[in-house]
Amino acid sequence: MTTGNLRSADVLAERIRRTNITYARLYGPLVVLVIAASFFPYYSPEPDSSVTYGNLWQEVLSIGRGVDVFALFALLFTTGLLCLAAVGRTTIAVLIAILTGAIVIGCTLLQAPGYVSPPALTIFGIIDISLSFLIAAITVVHSLHLFTLDLGFQRRTA
Repeated sequence: MTTGNLRSADVLAERIRRTNITYARLYGPLVVLVIAASFFPYYSPEPDSSVTYGNLWQEVLSIGRGVDVFALFALLFTTGLLCLAAVGRTTIAVLIAILTGAIVIGCTLLQAPGYVSPPALTIFGIIDISLSFLIAAITVVHSLHLFTLDLGFQRRTA
């Protein structure tokens, strides 16, 4: 590499760092909101029913169905990666993993697997679905931003 290319690589690295820090400001509050929403029930019981639904943590500890355990694993995996992104340590591969986890969480809540007739969502269920798809949208935009920076660098050095 010539010194011009080396300087361009340093400029690219600095732009990527600043971009990651900008998006990290969004990921931090989203992590807190997703974790906080998990402590409230996602589903509401029917008015005439004696069935009650707990939050995700209660469902895993009391019933321990495979679907609930999978949902908890997806939540912890995704929030762990979001914590990594919140401190500015992000790559496109991490963003793809966050995107996948967020979509899995949102779709799982929407489909309510394990129920013959899905119960109605509570406000926290709706909030968590909205947060999941918001996180997915932000990670797509963040990935495209990083991809565009890299593409611009490759065009300048070619």
